[in-house]
Amino acid sequence: MMTTGPVAEAAVLCALAPGAQLTATQITEHAQLTGWSARRAIGQLKSRGLIAATPHASRWSITPRGRAAWATKFRRYAE
Repeated sequence: MMTTGPVAEAAVLCALAPGAQLTATQITEHAQLTGWSARRAIGQLKSRGLIAATPHASRWSITPRGRAAWATKFRRYAE
């Protein structure tokens, strides 16, 4: 699915919200995004401190700030 902006970002946060540590490929599959959309959303979320790279195996995880944003702002996009 070609999704960009807040919808793609919400999809990435949704994939990570349960506490998962996923690779970019896993995020792409779980969020049902194109590789480009997922990478762009990951970059945007990382730049705002909403997700962070884990120190092992190139995985991404949601930060406490990202969890708060998911709960208040982005969750509406996933419904």
